[in-house]
Amino acid sequence: MGAQGWVQHFAQWGYADWFRLVVGAVEVIGGVLLLIPRLATIGAFGIVVIMAGATYTHIFRASDEAERAVFTLVLLVLAATIGYVRRHRSSIGRGTQ
Repeated sequence: MGAQGWVQHFAQWGYADWFRLVVGAVEVIGGVLLLIPRLATIGAFGIVVIMAGATYTHIFRASDEAERAVFTLVLLVLAATIGYVRRHRSSIGRGTQ
């Protein structure tokens, strides 16, 4: 789906066009941060927030898309798991404080 499709979806869901850009930026930045072990928890948190919003949107703002909420919940859990595991791994070498 091209950018025009996302413009239409965000409008249909009742979100401003600038919000689409913020969501996209957080997704990209979060994905990049996941690749940096010390920053992976921050990246995962950003993706978790976006996926929580996506789940809300599919359930409450687009009643005909409620089944898509399962996919966004799976992504939310995966991002949270990655963030948790990376947080644990990055603290191993630093000792306990």
